[in-house]
Amino acid sequence: MPESRTRIVKPSLIRSAAWLAALAILFILSPSEKTLGDVVKLVYLHGALVRTGLLAFSIAGILGAIALASGRSWAIEWGRAVGHAALIVWVLYAVSSMVVTYLAWGVAIAWGEPRVRVSAQILMAALGFWAVALFLTHWRVKAALNLVLGALAWILVRSAGVVIHPVDPIGGSSSVAIQTFYAGIVACVILLAVELSLWLKSRG
Repeated sequence: MPESRTRIVKPSLIRSAAWLAALAILFILSPSEKTLGDVVKLVYLHGALVRTGLLAFSIAGILGAIALASGRSWAIEWGRAVGHAALIVWVLYAVSSMVVTYLAWGVAIAWGEPRVRVSAQILMAALGFWAVALFLTHWRVKAALNLVLGALAWILVRSAGVVIHPVDPIGGSSSVAIQTFYAGIVACVILLAVELSLWLKSRG
């Protein structure tokens, strides 16, 4: 592999620090909201984590399908790394969900809300699949688990209704500032997830 390409796929502490600093700045400067006040800043981060987690599960699933169909080593290796990154992001999302739910609704786990139950189901499935992969270490098993989990995550999310949780609280906002800062926060979280995937692959 040419040296220039090697540099591209290496994880970078400098890049990670830059994305983290940008995320912190956007988080601090992001606009408050009349009803939730500064708690809405955590909602931005919460939303960015769920979007990034679903994206990572999807990419891991696609890589799993490619690996199963072709046996390509790059798909196997990247599927493993992205799948583990997706699990880590989803755990962070679950923690953020409890914090946001408590601050906004007064309870840590609003089990009566379908989206909360779906998030927990995805987390349990991801942890269960991870445990299975510890014992069944063949790459085809891991690729198949990534494929199933990538599809399952979207099926569960798309089928979840809402009780109190807004359908799209930020996307439906008329505030350009809110949407702009949120887009920046999402971008930073995705870039940090990319760096995490690169680091996990480098441990290969």
